[in-house]
Amino acid sequence: MIHIATACGAGMGSSLVLRMYTEDVLKELGVEANVEAMDVPQVKGAKVDLVLTSPALVDNVSGGRAKVKPISNYIDKSLIKAALIEYLDEEGIPYKKE
Repeated sequence: MIHIATACGAGMGSSLVLRMYTEDVLKELGVEANVEAMDVPQVKGAKVDLVLTSPALVDNVSGGRAKVKPISNYIDKSLIKAALIEYLDEEGIPYKKE
């Protein structure tokens, strides 16, 4: 199972929104994953496979073993889907194709 972190800079509001939309897209793709909302300090110590965050925070959460994908609009499912499909293709993880 994939472990995904959705990250925001401060607080948890936007990362929770991104988590909910990410879970919706994963369901559409037929992919099982554990998605957790975090702030930047939490992400740095987390054992996750993928981090979805804003382009401004990519450098702040990079450097670990997790791949990082920027999402410029947290409520745009097409952007989230594109980032997830890119990751799934890179990792060879099967998903429902349209």
